[in-house]
Amino acid sequence: MPRSMSDPPESGAYRLATSPSHLLHRAEQLAADRFTQLVGDRVTLRQFAVLAAIAESPGLSQSDLVRATGVDRSTMADMMARMLKHGWITREASSSDKRAHAVRLAPAGATLLAAATHHARAADAAILDALSRAKGRTFLNILTLLAKLSDEATAKADRDARRQAKKDAKQKARGKKKEKAPKGDAPRKPR
Repeated sequence: MPRSMSDPPESGAYRLATSPSHLLHRAEQLAADRFTQLVGDRVTLRQFAVLAAIAESPGLSQSDLVRATGVDRSTMADMMARMLKHGWITREASSSDKRAHAVRLAPAGATLLAAATHHARAADAAILDALSRAKGRTFLNILTLLAKLSDEATAKADRDARRQAKKDAKQKARGKKKEKAPKGDAPRKPR
């Protein structure tokens, strides 16, 4: 059973002030606001993160970018369409997966990323400057741990889904074999 906060009882009123998920959302809002104050409204913090992920690993697929950035699939699809329209990225058929597109920075995207990187670092510093050095390091360590745990949970869910799909496909194939088996022949037992 998941751990619960000992301070407010579960039957009491839900308090946003002690909700980790709400507080993380508020911290994300602070980060986005700081970034926008420094960069302006030409690129959002999420778009910047996607551009940075593409620059770090050119040729990633949209699915890879979802995993790398934590942006959900439908939002990523919308972002890719807008970035393509702005001329910030290019997409081409992936050499490793014909169903996927390899995404790369276009010159305009590389220019935008370079111009915004200094401001992104300043926004990060402004957030950390609100904390003492020791608390800032602890904060980053906790965020890093949470991101790692999220990545591990996502990878496990992906593995489980692939395993289940494979199992379902085998069961479906067995069912079709039974339907096609001539009458009088007993179906083979699986090994």
